[in-house]
Amino acid sequence: MEQKRRKKLNDLVSQTGIYHSLLANHPDGIVVLDEVGAIVDSNPAVQAITGYTPYELADMARVANGVPDGAFGELRALFIEASEGRTTTIEFGMRHKQGAELQLHLEFVPLIHEAEQLGLYVVCRDKTERKLAERRLQESEERYKSLFDYNPSGVYSLSLEGVYMSCNDSMATLLGCRREDLIGISYRSAIEDENLERTNRHFAEACRGIPQNYEASIIRKDGQPADLNIINVPIVVENQVVGVYGIASDITELKRYVRRIEQLGYEYTLILNAVSEGIFGIGKDGRTMFANPPALRLLGYEQNEFIGSDNHGLLSHSRSAGIPYSVDECPICATVRDGVSRSVSEGVLWRKDGSSFLVEYTVNPIIDKGEVQGTVVVFRDITNEREILRQKELAEQAASAKSEFLAMMSHEIRTPMNGVLGMTDLLLDTDLNEQQREFVEIVSNSGHSLMRILNDVLDFSKIDAGSLVLEPESFLLAPLVSGTTDLFSSHAAEQGIDLRWNIESDVPEQIVTDPVRLRQVLTNLIGNAIKFTEKGTVTVSVKVIPESGEYDPVLEFRVEDTGVGIAAEKLDRLFLSFSQLHPELNRKYGGTGLGLSICKRLVELMGGTIRVDSRENEGSIFRFTLPCTDFSKSLQTYEIRSDADLIASDSKLPVTEQLGSLRILIAEDHPVNRRLLQELLLKLGYTADTAENGIEAYELISKNRYDLVFMDVQMPEMDGLTAARLIRQMLPAEQVPYLVAVTAFVKPGFEQECRSSGMQEYIAKPISEADIRRVLLDPDSRLRDFLEGRKTAI
Repeated sequence: MEQKRRKKLNDLVSQTGIYHSLLANHPDGIVVLDEVGAIVDSNPAVQAITGYTPYELADMARVANGVPDGAFGELRALFIEASEGRTTTIEFGMRHKQGAELQLHLEFVPLIHEAEQLGLYVVCRDKTERKLAERRLQESEERYKSLFDYNPSGVYSLSLEGVYMSCNDSMATLLGCRREDLIGISYRSAIEDENLERTNRHFAEACRGIPQNYEASIIRKDGQPADLNIINVPIVVENQVVGVYGIASDITELKRYVRRIEQLGYEYTLILNAVSEGIFGIGKDGRTMFANPPALRLLGYEQNEFIGSDNHGLLSHSRSAGIPYSVDECPICATVRDGVSRSVSEGVLWRKDGSSFLVEYTVNPIIDKGEVQGTVVVFRDITNEREILRQKELAEQAASAKSEFLAMMSHEIRTPMNGVLGMTDLLLDTDLNEQQREFVEIVSNSGHSLMRILNDVLDFSKIDAGSLVLEPESFLLAPLVSGTTDLFSSHAAEQGIDLRWNIESDVPEQIVTDPVRLRQVLTNLIGNAIKFTEKGTVTVSVKVIPESGEYDPVLEFRVEDTGVGIAAEKLDRLFLSFSQLHPELNRKYGGTGLGLSICKRLVELMGGTIRVDSRENEGSIFRFTLPCTDFSKSLQTYEIRSDADLIASDSKLPVTEQLGSLRILIAEDHPVNRRLLQELLLKLGYTADTAENGIEAYELISKNRYDLVFMDVQMPEMDGLTAARLIRQMLPAEQVPYLVAVTAFVKPGFEQECRSSGMQEYIAKPISEADIRRVLLDPDSRLRDFLEGRKTAI
C-alpha cells in the first residue's frame, strides 16, 4: 500500500511541469515528504535559507530523532500530526551551516491528491530579519516605556489642544495628584495666571514643530507653589505634528538656592562696597578676578582696567623701602603658590598715575576642594597713619625731653635749696637776736615759696604727661581736714581772718581715696582763700551729696571766703594753666598761676568735679565733689592709724632709746647736704660717717657693719642706684644695711626705680627733720623690722 502511494506521489511530482516551475522559483524553501518522512523533492531555496541540502537536513533529523526533547523531536511530532491530515506550524530556531542564528517559520501541510493523502510538504520561510526587527522594536518599546515610567522627571504627552494623553508617576507627583486624575485635563489648569500667557506661547511653538525649553510656576493640588523647568518637543507622524511630548523637572529648591545665592551675592557686594579697606582677588594665573570700589579708588584704576590684568606687574608690589619684590619673593604671589596666609604690616603699592603709598595688608588663600584657587588681599592706606605716628613719636620725644629737663632742673634746684632750707631750720633752732631771727625767717619763707613754685611746676608736668598715679587708702577724714586747716591758722590769725572748718554729722568718719592728693587740693584752695581775703572769714566744710549711695558716697568739699572775689568775665579763665586773675596780688604774695589748674586736674583724676561761685568784692565759694568709699560699711578691714596714732606711746622717748645705737653712713657728693644730714641726725642723737660717691660708699660698707645708709642717687664716679645694686650682689646678706634713697630727681616712676635697685626707703629733697624722723620712727617704715631681723640673725 505504501509503495503504491509513493509511486503515485513520484508520478505526480515527475509528470507535472507547472509544479516544477513553481517549486524552483518559490522564495520559500519547500520540501516534499512521503508518508514516512522520506524526502521526495525540494527546491533550491531550502539550501539558500539554511546552508544545508535537504538530504543533510534529513540526516540531521535522523540523528536527532532519538532525542525526544530535542528540536527535531518536536518536528517529528508535527510531522505525525500533519500526516494525520492537519496543517501545523512552528517557529523554529537553528543555526545556519555557517554559524549564524536563524529564525524559521515551518508549515507542515498534508499533500492530498484525488482524495488520497500521499504525503506532506514543508514550507520554510526565513523570519530572521523580521524577528530581529520585532525584537528591536520590542526592546525599543521597553526602553521607551522604562524611560517614560521610571524617569525621575515628569514625562507626559499632550494633544494639540493641550490635554494630557499620558504621563508617568513622577509627573503626577510633581502636580500633587494621581496619574489617572491627570489624563484628560488641560495643562492650563495647573499654571499660575501670570505665567499662563508665556506658557501658551511656548506650547504653540512646539505645536508648530519648534522644540521649547522654558520655566514655569505652577500650583500643586495641595495649593503649594512649585517651579518647573519644561522641555516641549513636537510628536511628528508622517511629517505632521500630532501632539507634544514634555519633560518637567522640579527646580523649586534650585530656584530658592539661586535666589539665596543672588541675595548673598548682593549682600557680599554691599559689604565689599561698604568697607573702607581695599579688597581684591587674584586667580591661580596671577590675574585680578575682582575688586571692590575702595580698592579701585585707592589704586586709581577703572574696573575694566584692573580686572583680568596681571596683578603683580600692575601694582609693582614693593617692600616698605620701595624696593620691588620679585615674583618669587612677593608675599601675595607666594600665597597663590602655597596657600599660606600672610600679613604685612608695611608695604608699598603703586597707583595708576605712578605714585606709591604705604599699605598694611593681609593675604588669605581661596581654597576649593583642598586646592588653592587664588587669594584675597585686604589692604588699607597707612601713609597718613605713619605720618601721625611719626608726629606722635616726635611729640612723645619732646614730652620726654621736657620731662627729663624738668627732672634735671628739679634736681639742680632742689640740691642747693635743700642746703638753704635745712640750714635755715637749723639756724632757727639756735640763739638769735630779734633782727637775726627776722632775717633767717625771711630766707626760710622765701625758700619754701620757691619750693612750692617748683612743686607746682613738677605736679603740672606729671599730670600733663599722664604719669601721676593715685594711691587710694583708708584714713580718718576729720584729722586730715583739721590738720590741713591748722597749717594756715597762724597765718590767718596774723591777717585777722577767722579760719573755720566743719564736717556734717552724716559724713563717714573713715573713707577710702588718695589722702595726699586730697590734702594737696585743700591746701591750695585754703591758701588761695587766705591770700585773697584781707578781712572776714574763710570756712572749710564737708557734706554728703544726698543722691549718692550709702556705701559709695559722694562728698562735697567747700572753701568759702569773703575776699576780693572774681569778676564774672574772668571766671572762664579761672582753671586755665598759667592764668593769674589778680596779677597785682600775685606779685605781692607770689604764685605761678598753676594752683587751680592742678586742683582741677587732680579732682577730675579722682573722679570728681570742681566749680566756683564768686562775686567781685564779695567773696568766692570753691566746691569740688569727690566719690569715695565709706570704709566703716565696706567689707574690707584695715588697720587704721590716725595722725594721733602715728605718735606711739613710746615716741615721747628719745629716738636713741627707741632704736638703740645705730651705725649710720651718709653717701652725698654735695658738701652742704652732707653737713645738713649730719646735723639733722645729730639733733636726734646720732653721728654718721660720710662718703662723697658710690665707690667710697661701697668700700666703707664692705669693710664696716652699718645699720643704715642714706644714699644720694646722683653722685659722680658711681651713682647711688649702681652702688645699691653692687652692695646687694657682692656682699653677704647679713652685711647689707638698710638703704634709703635720697634724691632731688623727681622723674615719674623714679621712686620705683630706686626700690628696684635695692633701696628700701625713698625721701625727696629738700630734706627736713620730719623726713628723718619718718624713716626712723614711722610705723610704716620697715627699719624697725630690719633691725629686729638683724638681732635675731645674730
